[in-house]
Amino acid sequence: MPSHSTTTRPFHLVIYLDSTQRGGAEVNLGRVITALPEQVRVTIMGVDEKVVDWVRSHRPGTDGLVLPAIENRSDIRGMLRHRKMFRRLRPDVLEFSLSTASSCQWAMLASLSIPGIKRIALEHSPMGVWSSTSGALKRFTSPRLDAHFAVGEATARIIESSSGLPQRSISTIYHGVPGVGHEPVDRGPEPTVLSVARHDPVKGVDVLLDAFALVHSPCRLVIIGDGTETDALKAQCTKLDLDERVTFIELPWNQPAADRMWAYDLFVLPSRVEGFPVTVAEAMLAGLAVVATDVGSVREAVVPGETGWIVPPEDPAALASAIEEAVSDMESTKRLGAHAQQIAEARFTITATVDSYMEMFRRVLG
Repeated sequence: MPSHSTTTRPFHLVIYLDSTQRGGAEVNLGRVITALPEQVRVTIMGVDEKVVDWVRSHRPGTDGLVLPAIENRSDIRGMLRHRKMFRRLRPDVLEFSLSTASSCQWAMLASLSIPGIKRIALEHSPMGVWSSTSGALKRFTSPRLDAHFAVGEATARIIESSSGLPQRSISTIYHGVPGVGHEPVDRGPEPTVLSVARHDPVKGVDVLLDAFALVHSPCRLVIIGDGTETDALKAQCTKLDLDERVTFIELPWNQPAADRMWAYDLFVLPSRVEGFPVTVAEAMLAGLAVVATDVGSVREAVVPGETGWIVPPEDPAALASAIEEAVSDMESTKRLGAHAQQIAEARFTITATVDSYMEMFRRVLG
C-alpha cells in the first residue's frame, strides 16, 4: 500500500509561531519538518529571528520570515502587516503552532479574511487562555479552522474545557521522536538521575531540587537546560546543600540532550504544566524508566508499574519517594526502562507522527 508521502500532491506549508524561546514545541516542529516528504515546500514564519532560524535549519531549503509581533487587539497595523505577508506567501496550508491556548491568536484572526488558504492549529500545551477576551477570540477562530489538533488526548480535552470549545472538537497527533544517539558521557559510578527542562517555573525544576534534598540513597542528579531561572535554581541548590550532588549542564542548541540520555539511570519530569512532553518520549526511547508528574498527557506515555512512576505536581515528598524507590532497586528500574523503550518504539516514533500529519494534510487539501 503506498504511503501518504506518495499519495499527496506537492503543496506549500507555512508554519507560523510566535514563541521567543526554544522549548519542546519548537523541538517537535524541527523534527517534523525534517521528516516531511520532499513534495512539501516549507516556510517558517515567526516573530523571533533566532527561533525561526533554528527551526528552519532542520530542513535544507526552508525559507524563514520574521515580522514584529502583534502586540494586542489595538495593533491593527501589525495585523494588516501579517495579513499582507500571508497573502504574499500564498500557502496551501497555514499552520499555527500554539505554545499556549492564546498563542498566535491575532495572527490567526488576521488570516481569516484571506480566501483559498487551509488553516490548521496545533496545541502544544494545556495552558489555558489568558483572558475572557482571548477565550472569546478562540471560540471565534477555532470553528473556522480546517483542522485543530493537540499533542495528546488529555491536552486536547483540557484546552476544550478551559476555552469553552465543543467536546471532541480537537483531535490528537502524538509527536514522536527520531532515534536517540549515544554521545560520550562522563559520569561517576553511583546511580545518576537525569532531568532535561527549560529553566522556567512551569517546568518545576525548583520542586525537583526540593525533592532531591529529601533523597537519602547515594545518587546524583544532572539537570540539562537553561533559561531565565538558572541563577535562582543554582542559588536554591546551594541553599539546600546540594552542590556536591547536583550538576547543571547547558548545551548549545545544536547538541540534543536526547543523545546523552542513554548514559543515565532514571529520567525525572517535575513539571507543573505539560502537553505531551517530548523529553519523556526521548527518555523512553533511550531505555530509561520515568518519574513524572501527573500533568497534561503524561499518563498517555508513562504507565505506573510498567514504564515508571506518576506523582502529583507540586509534591516534593512524593517525587522524592519515587526517586528513592527507583535508585534503591536499579535492577527493577532497568526492567521498567527496557519496557518503556519497547512502548516508545511502537508508539512514539517520528515515522508514526509524519504519517499522521500527511493523512491530515491530505484530508484538509481534499
